[in-house]
Amino acid sequence: MEKQRVILRNSKLKPPEDFNFLRQQGMNYIRQLGSRFWTDYNLHDPGITTLELLCFAITDLAYRTGFPTADIFAAYMDKSQLHKQAFFPAHEILTMNPLTVNDYRKLMIDQEGIHNAWLAPRHCSCDDVTATGATDGCAEDCNCETEIYADEKNGQLTYKSHTPDGKQAFEKVNIKGLYDVQIALEDDPVFGDINDGRVYQTLTYGSSRATIELRLPAYEEILKKWNDWKDLIDNTITVTGVTLNKMVDNNGTPVTDSNLSKTMQSAIFIDLQLTLSNAVAITFSNAVLNIYLSFSDALLTADITSALQQVPGIISTYKNGLEKTHALINATRANLNAHRNLDEAFCHISLVPMEDVSICMDAELTPDADIEKVQAEIMVKIEQYLNPNIPIYSLAQLLKEDTDITEIFNGPRLHNGFIKNEDLDKADIKQEIHASDMINLIMDIPEVVSITNFLMTSYDDRGEVIYHSQPWTLPVTPGHQPRLYVQRSKFLFYKNGLPFLAASEAELNSILQELRSSGEYLKATGINNELEIPAATIRNMEDYYPVQYSYPLTYGIGEFGLSDTEPTLRKAQARQLKTYLLFFEQLLVNYLAQLQHAGDLFLVDSSQLQSYFTHWLSDSDIKGVTALYNGLTAPALQTLTEPANGGLARRNRFLDHLLARFAESFGEYALARYSSIPAEQTAMQTALLQLKTDFLSNYPEASYNRARAIDYTVAAPCAPGNIAGLQRRLNSLLNIDAATSFVIIEHLLLRPRIPGQALLPICLDGSCHTCYDNDPYSFRLTFVMPGWLEQNMKIDYRRYAEKTIRQETPAHLLPKICWVDNKACDDTLLCDLTDLLWGLQVPLPATRDEEKLRPLCLVAQAAIAAMNNAYRQALTTGNNVFPVKAEVEQFFEEKVKDGIASGVTGITPAGIATVKIWIVDYWLAHTDCFIFTRLELAWCAWLAANAKLTAKDNYLENILTDAILKANPGKQQQDVCSCVHTLMEQYGEAIRLWVVSQLAGGLQKAAFDTMINTMAPVCNGIITTPVNTVFTTFYDTDKIQLLQTHATLLQVMSALKSIYPPATLHDCEDGNDVNPVRLGATAIG
Repeated sequence: MEKQRVILRNSKLKPPEDFNFLRQQGMNYIRQLGSRFWTDYNLHDPGITTLELLCFAITDLAYRTGFPTADIFAAYMDKSQLHKQAFFPAHEILTMNPLTVNDYRKLMIDQEGIHNAWLAPRHCSCDDVTATGATDGCAEDCNCETEIYADEKNGQLTYKSHTPDGKQAFEKVNIKGLYDVQIALEDDPVFGDINDGRVYQTLTYGSSRATIELRLPAYEEILKKWNDWKDLIDNTITVTGVTLNKMVDNNGTPVTDSNLSKTMQSAIFIDLQLTLSNAVAITFSNAVLNIYLSFSDALLTADITSALQQVPGIISTYKNGLEKTHALINATRANLNAHRNLDEAFCHISLVPMEDVSICMDAELTPDADIEKVQAEIMVKIEQYLNPNIPIYSLAQLLKEDTDITEIFNGPRLHNGFIKNEDLDKADIKQEIHASDMINLIMDIPEVVSITNFLMTSYDDRGEVIYHSQPWTLPVTPGHQPRLYVQRSKFLFYKNGLPFLAASEAELNSILQELRSSGEYLKATGINNELEIPAATIRNMEDYYPVQYSYPLTYGIGEFGLSDTEPTLRKAQARQLKTYLLFFEQLLVNYLAQLQHAGDLFLVDSSQLQSYFTHWLSDSDIKGVTALYNGLTAPALQTLTEPANGGLARRNRFLDHLLARFAESFGEYALARYSSIPAEQTAMQTALLQLKTDFLSNYPEASYNRARAIDYTVAAPCAPGNIAGLQRRLNSLLNIDAATSFVIIEHLLLRPRIPGQALLPICLDGSCHTCYDNDPYSFRLTFVMPGWLEQNMKIDYRRYAEKTIRQETPAHLLPKICWVDNKACDDTLLCDLTDLLWGLQVPLPATRDEEKLRPLCLVAQAAIAAMNNAYRQALTTGNNVFPVKAEVEQFFEEKVKDGIASGVTGITPAGIATVKIWIVDYWLAHTDCFIFTRLELAWCAWLAANAKLTAKDNYLENILTDAILKANPGKQQQDVCSCVHTLMEQYGEAIRLWVVSQLAGGLQKAAFDTMINTMAPVCNGIITTPVNTVFTTFYDTDKIQLLQTHATLLQVMSALKSIYPPATLHDCEDGNDVNPVRLGATAIG
């Protein structure tokens, strides 16, 4: 029933809305001020009449001021106008780039095709105990990174784990900030469960049906044998033929029609050869085949062979599943890298290993129970317990639950809805399974009376039993996701003591499909999950009815005035009263103008400089009012109220209020740029206004992505739009133009991803040095700032910038800040150019001394500065492309020539030409001096080379292991793995030393192959013939380019050196800008 609306008899009014209150206050003031001369306070008194009318006018103002905020800002309450008021929608301002583990899980689960996802810090290095319990050096969880060690005695990192004599072990460097990702895929509507290599097909023989279960290599195995099996995930290649070469039981006995019935009671092992459309043949040896059927007498081996060799058939289903898995994992990797945070990376993205669990149980049912329906409900409840669906809620659902808005929008912005943290916790990977939990769920089914003989059995990836018939608790292999093994589960039902099984498999499957579908949460991107903009009524706040129009007609100041027959004195008196009231009228109408423009006060627009708004009363507002003015115009009234630029300070304060709503402030920046000169103060206020409006207009993105890093996997990682969120934010806070911005180097990205990459030193020296511990990669950033810019050469600004960078950098990251130059770097350049100019003087002075050299030195200094500035400008506008000779000659003609001609006594045109050739040749030959540009070029070149690495490039160790195993058929895998680990160290260090020695001349593929082929790998008792071939094949031209660009970047980084503002003494021992000494200045100025 709708709540009845009533008008309160005694409504409580606010003081400005209460006429009686205002009148009483006015009367009190009159008595206090004029009681000696004014004693008649009755209603007929003109003064009391005026008081009452003014009080009523104030209540009107209060009434309008009390309109809903949405009405006051109605002009901006449109989706296209909200950003002008910094009224950011909740889905923009409350959400943020994924930060926590749950945030990343939500991001992945929101992705199409992903059922569940898990994220964990990289938990092992090779030779450590892995998530699967393995302790060998070939554990699959460790194949995403190259191992490095700290040689503390020599102060360097190395790929070798021991000293050359093997007596001393080096400390392993465990790089932090890396994450392993596991995902579980949704069932494909066509190919079914694609989470592993297990595929099913229905086999029809005679009038009967059987289910074939074939276990083939999972996606992860395909990557490990990439060179042999890569065609299986290529969607342009199809299966054209399948041949069954062998079918034996677990004893190696061939399967025949005579022993088929007995053999099917356990696993069958087969060899399959696939022929692909590109004429490549792939063989699967000892693949596990299980056949499930009710009656086996009529089934023949020919039926099985025909089903397996059918094209398209079970093998085509398997390949299609691999292709979709590959696409989903690549999409997940791209999604994660696009939302990666600073100095973090995703190491190993894989499918979560599935562990099948079969359930055997007896259930007593009510007599009227539908057995197929009850069994389907039991199976779905068990499936949801083992591997639950994660609900995705709409905004309407959460609002109906009275969930707080800040909680709803806390986390990443998703496409399909919202995910609760508690649901993620329920869907975490289980360490053990409890029978009591499942029994409680089953007992919720109304038709179930009791449960007995509840047993659980788990199976490995080949279908072998791990734990058999566990009654209460079943351990789950670490890192595995349990899954109901329907084919090996058995449900026996009793009604009044009589046993029953589900009679119709078709009906059971139909009900099962229906129940599974009803429990799924559709990812529907079309649902509106944004809060509605508050409804607003557009009102004319400036609609004004003059106070004087409310006076009794006898006053003669109303809309119709006095009669023409009235005497002149009477007209003068009325005119005088109108003039007296004009003061009040102007105050009232100005108030309404201010209210009408309330939205403009907070407008995020630097061109809006006005903070006080006026309404010039014209004859259309009050009849005959313009005749009362003595030269007053609308512009004059505005200037009188607020002089030119008078609103700058107030507009800045309004924007400060908006900034404070987001806990932001530009107070320290203003102090760092403060000037006491009035003209400069105006310019500073204008610049501040521009800075604040720019910052606020882009605030949702700056806030959302404040910890977000670049996507280093895209083809063009240095594209203008691909910059870190922190860099965008700092550009705004520090007033840095994007064209002359800085570079953020994430040390984690510099870690070696393939053996042989150059390694960072354990301690970096230099003017911007930071001494590291044994790990120079984890949680470290280097900010390379353009120190030569005018703004950056001011010590107060630099202090503010460094403080801001450290405050804005996430707390767990250590920033190193370098203010580098970008100019010609030869220390003798000034002297050499001065000597050249000395010799070109006409006439040449007879003697040479310091006093005569000083003017030429200044000319040379100006020429060098002009060329450096021209070069920098060209590099900035030309995307770091160095100028060609014609451009450098133009620099000389435009920037240097006149200074040389006027500064060198008697210099001839030929002399100027000589200087031009000398300067042009010098700058063309010394491009390696421009350290900031070289760093940007090296950073981008390495990022581009690094982006070419793919998931398969993490498996060199597996490729090498597989090659050695093939060459050593009788060797134990553990021995081979130990050998592989030694070889990885040996070759990694050898490649690193080769990179260092050959870097200056450029790394070449042919030279690399020659170096590798000179190596003689040795492992006791193990044939290592294929080792060199594996390395020369793996290190293609792209990887040689990666080695080159990576080493070049590290070389440039080692040459970084901070420059300091003019007239500043730097404390070289301190190594930073905390205590610089400025010449001619004290500590206070």
